[in-house]
Amino acid sequence: MAETRKNTSETVNETVEAGRETVETAADVVQEAAVVGLDGIRRATDQFTRALGLTGQESEALTRQASENLGALAETSTVLMRGMQDVSREWLTLSQHGLQKNIDGLTQLARCRSMQDLVAIQSELLRNNWHYMIDVSRQLAEHSIEIANEAAQTISSETKPAANRARKAA
Repeated sequence: MAETRKNTSETVNETVEAGRETVETAADVVQEAAVVGLDGIRRATDQFTRALGLTGQESEALTRQASENLGALAETSTVLMRGMQDVSREWLTLSQHGLQKNIDGLTQLARCRSMQDLVAIQSELLRNNWHYMIDVSRQLAEHSIEIANEAAQTISSETKPAANRARKAA
């Protein structure tokens, strides 16, 4: 029984670690794609200003504002990506903890000597799992709200100066 529990625990740890690595790799890929996308948008903005025949200060102001807006989007994307990584890591950690609790619960079920013990332990495990699921959901929701607030604050602080300059120029 102890060997089975040890093997299951090792498998859970390996699965969680693999999930953690997958999340980090996906976040890196998305971040690289955002950088490549921003470069493409910058080139498109340059072509757009040339196509419209904007020159001198108009072109420079438009390019600067577009660049600042893209910078704000990049900064906000970074905040969101970091937040997504944090939430994913937290979820994986909480999942690992939950799986370990379930393994412990299965061990308790295996030790049952009567139907009454089985029903009592099973109902307790079910109650504990529901409680744990609600707590995990609440924690992840709170963390997600913090990330959204940070992203909103970042994009607001990055775009206000550009908006003020645009109003002054108009």
